[in-house]
Order: sequence, then structure tokens, then C-alpha cells
Amino acid sequence: AHSSGLAVRDLREWHALARQPGRQCCIALMEFDDAEATNAGPGDSAGAKALVKAVRIVAAHLRLSDKVFRYDEHKFLIRLSGTDLASGKTVIMRVRDAVARGLSSVGADGVQCQMTASFGIAMLDPEVDALVSVDRAEQALTLAKAAGRNRMITWDPSVTTGVRLRRLEIKDVEG
Repeated sequence: AHSSGLAVRDLREWHALARQPGRQCCIALMEFDDAEATNAGPGDSAGAKALVKAVRIVAAHLRLSDKVFRYDEHKFLIRLSGTDLASGKTVIMRVRDAVARGLSSVGADGVQCQMTASFGIAMLDPEVDALVSVDRAEQALTLAKAAGRNRMITWDPSVTTGVRLRRLEIKDVEG
């Protein structure tokens, strides 16, 4: 519901093609691990500059047929066209490393500051609505962030179901 209309429209177009051979599509949600960058308000030029730089780094590691969108205030959606899960993981690993390298800086106090991002990866599944695939990538991202900084996790139905069940059990206990 909070996703940008442009990204969803684009995904729906790819979703329609995803059944065709060679038209499969891998998606990844990226979120920065550093609160300062993602909480960049209108007056926070340092945070905003870091975000712009990060998106440039991501775009530089993608092909022309791939796209990166602002998904919501904190997340970016990456669409890797004609890509299976194994290739998608390889691309995202390169992107993740490039972001960490490109956004490390030494502050005035001489302390190294490194900005990293975590990623959740899923296939754009032609059998379900495009937003379900985005939700899967989001669940994987949640697990990646829970595992620590600079992580990448692929959506896995068994893992996600387990997480969902635990969540439901917790809700039952809380009433």
C-alpha cells in the first residue's frame, strides 16, 4: 500500500512477461543499516547526499534493463530483469559490497564511518500478485536486518512460514 505507484506499475508489466522463457525477474529490497542516512529529513543534506550517492552506486552495478526505484521513505526496490535467483544473488552481492566500499568515509575525528545496506531477495513469481513477491522480498529483508548489518537473505517459503507461525503464536499469547 505504501509502495510507489511507478515501481508497482513497472513490476506488474514484468509480472505479465514473467511466464515467458528468459523473462523471469528477480527483485530485491534494499534498506540502509544506518538510521542517519534513512532518516535524512529535508534539512539534512548529508544524509540526503549519502542516499543519492548510494543509489548512483547501485545503478552503476546494474544493466540498462534493470531498474532501481524508491519504494518508500527507507527502502529501495531493485528489479533485475531476465535474472534467476542464483544470478540475482550474485548481482546483489556485488551491489552490497560496492555500497559498503563507496560509502565509507573518515570523519573529522579520524574515525572510519561505513554505511552499509541489507537486502531481501525474491523472484517475481508469475503465479501470485506482484505485490506478494514484493512482500516476500520484504520478509527476507526483515530477516536480513535481524541477522545484523550488511546482510543479504533470499526469501524461502519454509523460513517465512516459520516466522509467520511464531508471530501468530506470540499474538495469541498476548491476546
